[in-house]
Amino acid sequence: MHSVRVDRQTGYGRINTTPELWLRDEHGKEYRYQGDMFSAAQAGHEVAVISRSGSQKPLAFANFTTGVVHDGDELTVSTSVGSTLVSTLGLSVLLALPGALVWAALLDTFGLGDHAFTATGFQLYAIVLLACIYAGLRIWSKSYRERARALRDEIDRLLACEAASATRT
Repeated sequence: MHSVRVDRQTGYGRINTTPELWLRDEHGKEYRYQGDMFSAAQAGHEVAVISRSGSQKPLAFANFTTGVVHDGDELTVSTSVGSTLVSTLGLSVLLALPGALVWAALLDTFGLGDHAFTATGFQLYAIVLLACIYAGLRIWSKSYRERARALRDEIDRLLACEAASATRT
C-alpha cells in the first residue's frame, strides 16, 4: 500500500509504504492486515496471522516459507525495571494533582489534614505516590509477562500444529 504526498510549491515529494497482506480463510472470506510485521511476506509464501477471535488485530505473524515469526505490539511491551521507572515517573506526574486531593482527604480523616500540604507532608506524599505507582506497575508487569508467555506458548503450539498438518498434505 503506497501513499504519495507532493508539495506543489516546493516540488518536494514523499512516498510512504505500508506493507499490506490479504489472506483468505477456508470459507473464502478475505482479511486485510497491514503493518511492518508483514514486510517479509512475499507472494506465494505460506503464512499465518494469529489474532484473537473476533478481532482483526494481529498477535503474531508466521512466515512458514522463511521460518520467521513476528510478535505483534501486544506481545512486545517492555517490562524492564528501567521502563517501569520511566512509566512510574510519567504516571506520577499525571496523578500528582488528583492524588494530592486524595492525600489531603485521607490525612484529614486521621486528624492530620493541617499537615497535608506542609514540606514534610509533600515529601511523604511524593514517596507514597511513587512507591504505590511503582509497586502497581511491577505487579502489572509480572502479570503481563505471564500472560504474554502463555500467549506465546499457545501461538507456538498452534504454529507447530499448522506446520505439521501442512507437511502431511
